[in-house]
Amino acid sequence: MVAGYNISLELGGSGKTVLGRTQEDLTIAAVTKTSITKDDAGVQQEKVVRHDVTFKVTALLSFNGTSASTLDRDDVIALALATDSAAVVSVNYIVTGGDTYTGSGIITGYSESSSAEVDSDTTLSLDVRIIGAFTKAA
Repeated sequence: MVAGYNISLELGGSGKTVLGRTQEDLTIAAVTKTSITKDDAGVQQEKVVRHDVTFKVTALLSFNGTSASTLDRDDVIALALATDSAAVVSVNYIVTGGDTYTGSGIITGYSESSSAEVDSDTTLSLDVRIIGAFTKAA
């Protein structure tokens, strides 16, 4: 069994993860194309044409807490606000003792959440969508 702390998502080609991560969610959804031809005798056929791969990262909010291996809030906001080719970040999805998957992605959403409650933590959420291939690293 792989424990959650053995899984990490690196962003930006620097090999850095988001500081204070508490959860990473990976979703892979098949995108299909439907066809009906005379050769199929009218029986509908489904073909997988690609996969939509998305990540959601939740982290405790940190200001200026970057170490050599982490991205802090300001780093993440800079990545989220990037445009054109600068908006494309490299992504490595790593599982200790398992395969690493790699690709390019864009940050499609960033949010911060805070509360005035005494025991409440301030968190950030980050949505990343893979563009192009997401493949097992060699």
